[in-house]
Amino acid sequence: MRFKIIFFTLFFLCASLSLAYQEVRNLSLPAEGIKKLEIDCGSGSLTVSGQEGLTSISAEAEIILEGQSKDKAQKFIRERVTLSLEKQGNRAILISQMKERFSVFSFRKKLINLKVSVPADIDLEVDDGSGWLEVDNINGRVVIEDGSGEIMVKDIAGHLRIDDGSGDLEVANIRGDVDIDDGSGSIDVADVVGSVSVDDSSGSMTIHDVGEDVTVSDSSGSISIDGVEGNVIIRDDGSGSVRITNVKGKVSR
Repeated sequence: MRFKIIFFTLFFLCASLSLAYQEVRNLSLPAEGIKKLEIDCGSGSLTVSGQEGLTSISAEAEIILEGQSKDKAQKFIRERVTLSLEKQGNRAILISQMKERFSVFSFRKKLINLKVSVPADIDLEVDDGSGWLEVDNINGRVVIEDGSGEIMVKDIAGHLRIDDGSGDLEVANIRGDVDIDDGSGSIDVADVVGSVSVDDSSGSMTIHDVGEDVTVSDSSGSISIDGVEGNVIIRDDGSGSVRITNVKGKVSR
C-alpha cells in the first residue's frame, strides 16, 4: 500500500512538472523624440535588432512557465510579472521581470523571451539577468550589463561597453571603441575600427583586426591577438599562452 501511495505521488508530481504554459504579449511605442532605449530584464533570451527607417519601438514577449496549470500560470502572471514599455522624457523604458518567492517547486523554469525591434539611430542600455543575449545593427552607443549567458553583439556604429558575469562573448564589426569587463567565458572580438580594452578573469581570448590600440588585463586563459593598427599592451599573470601577430605599433607586456 505504501509503495502505491509513493508511486502515484511521484506520478502526479512528474505530470505536473511536465506542464508548460506559454503566453505571447506584444508591446509598442512611437519612437518620435526618443534618443535611448533602456531595457531591464530577468531570465530568458533577449534579441535587440535595429532597423533603418523604423518609426516605433516594439517588443514581443514570450512568457514560459513550466509545471503550472493554465489557471495558476495566469494568476502568477497577473500577480508577479511586470511587462511594460513606456516613454520617460527622451528615453524609452522596457521592463520584463518576474517577482520570485521561494517554494518547493522554485526550480521550475520561469522565463520571458524578448524580441525587440528599434530604430537603428538610437542609444541602447541593457541590464540583463540571464539567458542568450543578441544585439545588432545599432548606430548609437550600446551599454550592456549581463549576469550570465552567451552574448553576441555585431554591427554597432557607436561605442560598445559590456560588463559580463559569465558566458561566452562574441563581438564583431564595431565602428566605435570596445570596452569589456568579463568574469568568465571565452571572448572573441573582431573587426573594430576604434580601440579595444578587455579586463578578463578567466577564459580564452581572441582579438583580431583592430584599427587602434588594444589593452588586455587577464588573470588566466590563452590570448591570441592579430592584425592591430595601433599599440598592444598586455597585463597578465603568465599562466596562459600568448600569441601576438601583425601589430603595427608597439607591444608591451
